[in-house]
Amino acid sequence: MAENVPQMIGKYRIMGLVAKGGMGAVYKAVHPTLKRMVILKKLTIKGNAMIRERFKREAQILLDMQSPYIVHLFDYFVEGNSHYIVEEFVDGLSLAQVIEKQVSLGTELSLLVFLDACYALKFAHARGIVHRDIKPGNILISRRAEVKLADFGIAASDDIEEIAVTKSDRIVSKVAEDVTQTGVTLGTPAYMSPEQIMDSRSVDNRADIYSMGVMLYEMLTGTKPFASTISEENLQKIRKGKYISPRKIDKTIPKVICGMIKKMLKGNPDKRYSSIDSVIKIIKKYLKDYDTHAIRISLAQIILSKNQFLVPEFEKKSRLGVKITSYIACAAVAGILGMYAWNEGIFHASVLSHWYKPVTLNLVTPVAGVQNNIYGTELPVKAYFFDESDKELPEVGGSRRDFKPAEGIVTRTNSGKRISQSSAQNIKYLTIKPVYLKDGLYRVKVLVGPYVMWSSFAMNGEPVNLNFDNLHKTNRQVAVQTRAFDAITNEVLTNKTKFTMLHNGKYVPFSQVPQKDIASGKVLKIHAECEGYKIKEFSMIVDWYQDTLFVNAGLEK
Repeated sequence: MAENVPQMIGKYRIMGLVAKGGMGAVYKAVHPTLKRMVILKKLTIKGNAMIRERFKREAQILLDMQSPYIVHLFDYFVEGNSHYIVEEFVDGLSLAQVIEKQVSLGTELSLLVFLDACYALKFAHARGIVHRDIKPGNILISRRAEVKLADFGIAASDDIEEIAVTKSDRIVSKVAEDVTQTGVTLGTPAYMSPEQIMDSRSVDNRADIYSMGVMLYEMLTGTKPFASTISEENLQKIRKGKYISPRKIDKTIPKVICGMIKKMLKGNPDKRYSSIDSVIKIIKKYLKDYDTHAIRISLAQIILSKNQFLVPEFEKKSRLGVKITSYIACAAVAGILGMYAWNEGIFHASVLSHWYKPVTLNLVTPVAGVQNNIYGTELPVKAYFFDESDKELPEVGGSRRDFKPAEGIVTRTNSGKRISQSSAQNIKYLTIKPVYLKDGLYRVKVLVGPYVMWSSFAMNGEPVNLNFDNLHKTNRQVAVQTRAFDAITNEVLTNKTKFTMLHNGKYVPFSQVPQKDIASGKVLKIHAECEGYKIKEFSMIVDWYQDTLFVNAGLEK
């Protein structure tokens, strides 16, 4: 009889049944807002609080596990008598399915998958979480060759209280049960460390490292180092680390990897690696000689292939190629540094100082904002150099300059008083980074907002310093354009409105104000008066480079 699959569970649209068991089911569903496929795990079991707690535990742990190497949790909810977890859908195969199809994966492919799994474990261990069920079935590989660790249902966390487990929940044989009368065993026997077989509650990170060693052995050889059933005899072999060396099964497996597996599978946890970081370091050192992108492409092909995929031999990167790459990288760095030194004039001021001499420009302008630059308005000020010896007047390469505030310049006021730049209220001093030029005739163009200044000069074996003070006392006649309107209805009131300006302490029509007083560099105060409306007052600074003022008065009744 066909399974009756619901159309909706909670807010999730069900697309199909993935698996079903005595305790629940697994569905493929669509997330309503993300519009992507998800896996919805359903737990329906009455009277077993421990199983429900494990289910809830997985949701609690995955909630904080935001890693690209770990299956992502989207939701956890209860509906009726059932509990649900909504997880990322990994479209691909489990590592267990890959091993079943391929038997063994070869060194490079195995280590690439293994390295990603190590990254997942490192992330979990850093957060005080021991997975306790590392095995190929819990490693998922997508069609894009993304490797993700799944199933934290029996993980142990520093932040989550350990749940009680009865003898009926132990995954052990009768022999092991006799040995562990007071212990608790959770996990998959073929991948469990001896201390996990004895008591799962007492394990730490090293138990996961042991399981990883078993999994890597299986990926490389297609078989497990120890029997899947637990007996007194097998338990002794596990404790003593007695297994067939991977190199006796496949001589191509590197000795360094065999040595790493041997240490990972030590019966005594104190003799194993204390951290997965040590394992990651070894794997990365080995894989650095290979093109990991090419390896990952083969991994994707395995996932996509219906039948066994013939894994190619991955050749090491050519040492000559590595050296050439290093030389190119060094040359590129040297080129960048050389270009920087050239543009900064370091070569010109040292090695080429006999042929090139510096040209500096100094510019004096009024201060934007009249005083203290209250608006923060700055005009673009630039300089361009041209070679006058050529009729085409070409621009000198790399000579464009932006002006910057000059430091340490001292000037004098009209009264002759000696002042520094910092105390000069309405004067600004600018300069440029030196331009180094050979002997010859040149021309420089200085652009300051609407102003353009040209100057010719000659280089004759000596430094040149050019000063531009044309704008020192510059001001412009300001045209004032006015408009008035009702602030509420937008009715135009310009013809009914009288605009006046403050002059000699009184507001008078514009026609009575001398033109010299309607100029840039001044503060202009204007009134807009219309019968039946409140007077609107404007007070504004007209900067030294501005020549038109637009006043739009929105009047209130």
